Amino acid sequence: MSLDAFDRAILAIVQTDNRLPNRIIAERVNLSETAVRRRLDHLREVGLIRADVALVDRDALGQTLIVAVTFADDTPEIYQAFRARMCADPHVSQCYSIAGDVDFIILVHAPSLTAYERWAEIQLLGDPGVRRFETSVVFTTHKFDTAVPFDADNGETGGR
Repeated sequence: MSLDAFDRAILAIVQTDNRLPNRIIAERVNLSETAVRRRLDHLREVGLIRADVALVDRDALGQTLIVAVTFADDTPEIYQAFRARMCADPHVSQCYSIAGDVDFIILVHAPSLTAYERWAEIQLLGDPGVRRFETSVVFTTHKFDTAVPFDADNGETGGR
């Protein structure tokens, strides 16, 4: 999707504070309040803005775990079934299929390590398609940022 400088500026602002009134955003990007509202509505309609949410401090409410999962066989059925199950699981906050020795990386949130152990027994040990999994316990989250960086000069995102 092509974004102009105004869209990029608006997205940069709402990624860090989506509760700002359109009037304030309009002042910052030098557009009318109506134009900002129209652009935000359009960005939501096309799915570029997926949700307006509050980010909860997960560390304060339990344990975050990073799990690397390797399958016994590389079949589309195993991938699809695992992906669907992880995406439907409320304990899984992020799920990535990746290249390399590991097939999936998932971030799991559990109220305790005991609760995670019960979850892993059901979701991972109970899955015959899973050959092995490795769990890393997150001690401290030093950076967690949901914003996509924008280069205001050329419209590209900061990541490659």
